[in-house]
Amino acid sequence: MIECRNLVYQYDNNNKVLKNVKFSLVEGNIGVVLGVNGCGKTTLLKCIGNYYDNYKGFIKTSSKCRYLNDLPALSEDLTGIEYVELLLALGGDKTNLLVDRIIDSIGIRNNLSQKISELSIYTKKVLVLLSSLCFDTDFLLIDEPFRDLDRNSQLLIVKLIKLLKNEGKTILVATNLIYFGYEFADDLFLLHRGKIKHIKNCFANIKDYEKEVMKTILR
Repeated sequence: MIECRNLVYQYDNNNKVLKNVKFSLVEGNIGVVLGVNGCGKTTLLKCIGNYYDNYKGFIKTSSKCRYLNDLPALSEDLTGIEYVELLLALGGDKTNLLVDRIIDSIGIRNNLSQKISELSIYTKKVLVLLSSLCFDTDFLLIDEPFRDLDRNSQLLIVKLIKLLKNEGKTILVATNLIYFGYEFADDLFLLHRGKIKHIKNCFANIKDYEKEVMKTILR
């Protein structure tokens, strides 16, 4: 479970980004944090992932919780497959077969023969997600996975996130692209003016979903 209670974060005395945020995400579910640019989505994930520790309030997660955003700069001279093999070795080679199966299922094995510096944005984002499997991470915090991707690549990322859920991962995604919440979220966390509204994703159709989401994050 990911649990936050009375979470407050501010960059200075006059800029309180998170205001007594309270929510929980049960194990095995996908949660999506939705909100406009600059509303505090990344800040929330970094607090949960312990990138920021100067927050006030209570956060509870598994010890195997990773904030996923970018590849480390030192990886640029490796090929994609060399990077994966390095991470698998560092993780104790516990998930080799699973990682191989997912690479084949989304069809990027040939792409990974290139150096990371030469890879497409989509393939780099896939590598970021695969890194969680290499380390056998239980809870994933994924920040803006759809940014700068075309529609087809975005849908492939959706497929990969669903595959990760099927492997027992608990996933919290932050995005400002609201329609993706409807595609794969179990739980929606609408962030507006520093506060969260929690909604179960059980809408009959996308029009009802969009109406409720837009009403909250744009009010």
